[in-house]
Amino acid sequence: MAMSRERKIFTAVLLVAGAALAIDRGFLGITGAKAAHADELPLAAKAAEAKPVIPTVTLAGRLKQFADVEKNVDLLEVTLQHPQAQPEVPQHAAAPVIEDQRPDFVAQHHLSAISTTARGANAIINGRAVAVGEELAGFRLVEVTRDGAFFEGPGGSVELHLPKAR
Repeated sequence: MAMSRERKIFTAVLLVAGAALAIDRGFLGITGAKAAHADELPLAAKAAEAKPVIPTVTLAGRLKQFADVEKNVDLLEVTLQHPQAQPEVPQHAAAPVIEDQRPDFVAQHHLSAISTTARGANAIINGRAVAVGEELAGFRLVEVTRDGAFFEGPGGSVELHLPKAR
């Protein structure tokens, strides 16, 4: 059975690649980076202490909540025909006035960059990376967009914008 020139070249390349692999694994040993657990990394301990744990709500968890409702109850009928009396809300003393700290926050913090990775988005504020959910000076980062970062805190929400390109 005669091999064509193209098949001979393919076979030669395949043999050279196989020989290179055998030499690499057999004589030189397995090379490359070793796997490391996140707890072994020096920055992982700091990140674990700094970031609050945010519970993950999954679709399966939400569907399970709906599955726990009794199957033979018509929710619409119950709410329309048997209105429940509204519970009396106890009157409390006036809530203390919360000082609006938003102007001070905007004046003291400057957004210089936005970083988006597979693990989430970060805002670089005053040279420090702040992840979504982290708190900075009493304000919690809730959203990072293409041109800004949204915080919530005392007095309401605050938006920091990236500086305009020159």
